[in-house]
Amino acid sequence: MSIWLTAKECAGLPGFPTMEHNIRNRLDKQSGGNSALRRRREGSKAFEYHMDCLPEVAKQIVQERFLNTLLTKPNNGFKHSLKTSKSAVRVTQELDLMRKCPAILENKVSVLNNDQRVTADARMALVVEVLRLENEAGLSRISAIKYITAKAQSESLPEQLQECVSFANARRGKERTLSVRSLNGWVLDYLRGKDAAERLALLAPGYNKAKPVENIRWMPMFMANYRTTHGITVAEAYEGFCLDWQQQYADQPAMLQAIPSIHAVHRALNKLPKLVRQRGRVTGSALTALQTYVKRDWSQMPVNGVWIGDGHSMKMKVQHPDHGRPFTPEITLVIDGRTRFVVGWSLSLSENTIAVADALRYGMERHGVPLLYYSDNGAGETAKLLDAPLTGILPRLGIEHPTGIPGNPQARGIIERLNKEIPARIARKFATYNGKLADRETARITSRAIDSAVNAINQNKPLNNVQQNALAKLPSWNQLLDAMEIEIESYNTQHRHSELPQREDGKHFTPAEYRESLLPEAEIDRLSVVELRDMFRPQVTRIAQRGWVKLFNNDYFSEDLIQVDGKEVAVAFDIHSAESVTVRHIDGTFICTAIWNGNTRAAFPVEYIEKVKKDRHTRRMGLNERKAEEINAELNPVRTIEHAPDFGALLQGQSEKIIDDREPMFLFESEREEYLSKKNKAV
Repeated sequence: MSIWLTAKECAGLPGFPTMEHNIRNRLDKQSGGNSALRRRREGSKAFEYHMDCLPEVAKQIVQERFLNTLLTKPNNGFKHSLKTSKSAVRVTQELDLMRKCPAILENKVSVLNNDQRVTADARMALVVEVLRLENEAGLSRISAIKYITAKAQSESLPEQLQECVSFANARRGKERTLSVRSLNGWVLDYLRGKDAAERLALLAPGYNKAKPVENIRWMPMFMANYRTTHGITVAEAYEGFCLDWQQQYADQPAMLQAIPSIHAVHRALNKLPKLVRQRGRVTGSALTALQTYVKRDWSQMPVNGVWIGDGHSMKMKVQHPDHGRPFTPEITLVIDGRTRFVVGWSLSLSENTIAVADALRYGMERHGVPLLYYSDNGAGETAKLLDAPLTGILPRLGIEHPTGIPGNPQARGIIERLNKEIPARIARKFATYNGKLADRETARITSRAIDSAVNAINQNKPLNNVQQNALAKLPSWNQLLDAMEIEIESYNTQHRHSELPQREDGKHFTPAEYRESLLPEAEIDRLSVVELRDMFRPQVTRIAQRGWVKLFNNDYFSEDLIQVDGKEVAVAFDIHSAESVTVRHIDGTFICTAIWNGNTRAAFPVEYIEKVKKDRHTRRMGLNERKAEEINAELNPVRTIEHAPDFGALLQGQSEKIIDDREPMFLFESEREEYLSKKNKAV
């Protein structure tokens, strides 16, 4: 180690006088005028002396001070000399293989976790300090290693390096510190690598890798019990697994004792991805929800490009608009996919074609005609009145109607999420809300009190205070309509939608704001009042017969129909009025307006809306009648035969053993008397 000091820098060292000129005289005497021990400091008039001129005690202090200064000195891109180290280090077989196949190195580095990377970085930091002492302080490598090791064990290294010591130990502990052997091995590994990736791979510690689930031999046996659509728990599946294990290894006592515990099963299951764990336990939409999906870029769609619609049951009770009894209504929402704007909605007794058509009419009347209407394949969404090729409402408007895959609601995630929000917020405004967030006991008491009040009214009994209060909680049909109007308006104008772009102030657009910003560049196809009235009249095809057409048990007449006698025509009707229908050719050409007259089946024309009500009544009555039959059948249960007779005598060769003493049936009493007379004589 070559260290040079001036007389001033030696002040305060043991073995030297106090005054500077006396220190200089002492150093001149020790150097003896030798140029190897005394020289003029570059850029100064002062002389400096080699550390060999110092007493032994002072020499150790100066050396310690120099090394500490060097360790605390920042590492400004220090690079060790590879020429001297490479010749002394043999490239290992593993490193040679990584250099021949870079994919092995890349894979080894990519699988390192954060702890392994931190440990490797700490080891490299200590190695760099060893090489700095070796190159800058002139120490031998082993001396530099021993010096840093000793300082680490006494915890006298600079704070940053001392922290590296704690991280460099892959197995940390209170009694564990840095050893000469470990640090020397890290230095050798560091010198073997020619770049950062190789050094990281060599210096990163190994760790006990958990056994892959696919290598657990008993896992398939357990999964055979666990993968069932019955929704069994792990504990229930484990019981079946134990039975299979005992059956398979009944003749192997050692294996019977080695059966995995239920805790081992839980640990193995936790290592499985959720999709793999649930495969075989769930199907349809539940399985699809665990898989990857394609996210649609709605920004490429124009305004009114795609409307998405769906019906949803309200989680509440409301007065029926006809008879006033409590029932659960159905809400139908239609949303614009590009802007997330609710363009149309409808409230009905159930999800049916009328509700869907009404929601579409509401939207088109105010916001124009869409290019596509996307929905599920429910009965209300795919009825012939909507989709029939020539007479359906959507084909006549030129609107394509793709439907989702059955059991795959994720494809309509936009409207599905909306159906969970708007109807729930509306229902929660009323005391009859009975959704999953409602208190079960409160909902039960409220429902029972309302039913009690309705029964009292039906029996013309006076209502008590409890029944009156309960009936006051039941909202009317108009109250629900008003609440829907307010909630949908609030969603369109106030809800900051996270899927919509951001404004200049960093806030997301509301659906109304975003739609308004796109309208100047959008091409909106609008319908006139006459077109709306005509287009939203459902159409069906009928055969004209001598001036008459039949529709829903009603007969309609026009003299112009004789021109298309025996031909198929399109008949458009108003669902709220059965007084007349519009008859057209299949290509849409107008023929006439036929008037109801001469109905032989009903005294008055029956509106389509009334027909729908009657059909719904028939379906519901049919369900009730089947339920009543089931209840009545419980009064006369089928009796099982506890002691079955022996029919073995019916086998071939045993017929003579059969004794049938039953009396036959007779048409006249005289025949029976003759039979009994013969039988008595035979006896």
